[in-house]
Amino acid sequence: MSNSLNASAYQAPEDNDQNNSAAPSKEKESKRELRRAPLGPDSLLWKWGSDNRLQLLRGYTGILQNMHPAIGQSLLDHSKFFDEPFARLQRSTPQIIQSIYDDGDIGERIRDYHVTIKGTLKNGERYHSLNPETYYWAHATFVYRVIYAQDLFGTPFTKEERDQIVREGVTWWDKYGMSERPVIDNYDDLIKYMDEMADTVLERNETVDFALRTARVEPVKAPEGVPEAVWKVIWKPIMRSAIWLTVATLPQKYRDILDLKWSKRDQKRFDRIAKSVRFIMDHLPEDKRYMEPGRSLMIKNGMIEGKYKEPKKIQGYNAAQAKDSAATAESTDKPDSDDAVAARRAAGCPF
Repeated sequence: MSNSLNASAYQAPEDNDQNNSAAPSKEKESKRELRRAPLGPDSLLWKWGSDNRLQLLRGYTGILQNMHPAIGQSLLDHSKFFDEPFARLQRSTPQIIQSIYDDGDIGERIRDYHVTIKGTLKNGERYHSLNPETYYWAHATFVYRVIYAQDLFGTPFTKEERDQIVREGVTWWDKYGMSERPVIDNYDDLIKYMDEMADTVLERNETVDFALRTARVEPVKAPEGVPEAVWKVIWKPIMRSAIWLTVATLPQKYRDILDLKWSKRDQKRFDRIAKSVRFIMDHLPEDKRYMEPGRSLMIKNGMIEGKYKEPKKIQGYNAAQAKDSAATAESTDKPDSDDAVAARRAAGCPF
C-alpha cells in the first residue's frame, strides 16, 4: 500500500485561482460549483451531530483518522496522545461538535491550532496538517460518522438525507476557511472517496497499533475525573471493551488493513448490543439523547426542551506565537517542545 500523499486517492478538480486572469482559462470555466445545504435548526447535522450514539464511534473515527500517514505521524511528533489518549478525545470532541452550531470563528480557531503541526513521514516525504487533502480526510470522517451512527445504532437515513448531510458538511467545511479542492458534495462520491483512501493511502502504523494493541495490555493515564486508584482496578476491562467496540464498528476493509480478527461470534454479540442501544435511545427523554455542547445549543435554538448550559469558551490561538513556533520547527525539524504543546492546550487544541 502506498503511503504517498502527493498522489491522493481522490483527485478532486484543482483550483486555478493562481492562473493568469487576463483571459478566462478553460480550467477556470470548468471549475466546479459545490452543492451546499444550510446549517441551522432545520438541518440534519444540527439534529444528529450531537446524538449520543456518536460516542460509540469515537474509537472508529480516531482509528480512521490515525490510519492516514500524516495524521498518524503528527501524533507521534506533536502530541501527548501516547501518554493520555483519553485527554485528546475529551479536548477535541466538544470543539468539533460546537463548530457545527457556531456561526462565529470557532472553525478558524480549530484550523489555526494546526499551524505548527508538520514534519517528515517515514518515507521521507514532508507533511503538514493544513494540507487540504489531509485536513479534509479528518473532516470527512466526522461527517460520515453522523450517517454511520444511525446505520449501526438507529434508523438509517434515506439516500436524500445522506446527500443532504454531506452537503451540510460542505457548509461546515467552509467554516475552516480552507481550500475547496478536496471537498465532496454527495454521498456516493463520499463513499467512493473513503473506499479509495482505504485502498491507496490508509495504513497500519505505530499510532494505530498503540490504540488497538498496546493500550490493551499497558496502562494509560486515567480519563479526567477518574481517581487513579479506581483506574488501576478497572482500566483493563474498560480498555479491552473499548477496543473491542472499535473493532466492531470498523468495516471489514479496514480490519483487513490493520490485520484485526473478527468472528461470527463477535458479530452476533455486537448485533445484540446495537439492538439494545436502539431500544434505549428510543426510550430516553429527548434532551438525554444528545451530548454537550450540542444539547444546550439545541435547547437555545428551540429544537428540544431542557436546561441550557453555556458552552465553554474556546480561546483564540496566538497566531504570531504559532508562526514563531513554526519557524523554529522548520529550522530545527524537531518535534514540538513541551512548552509548545502546553501553549496549544491552553488555547484548547486537541493535540
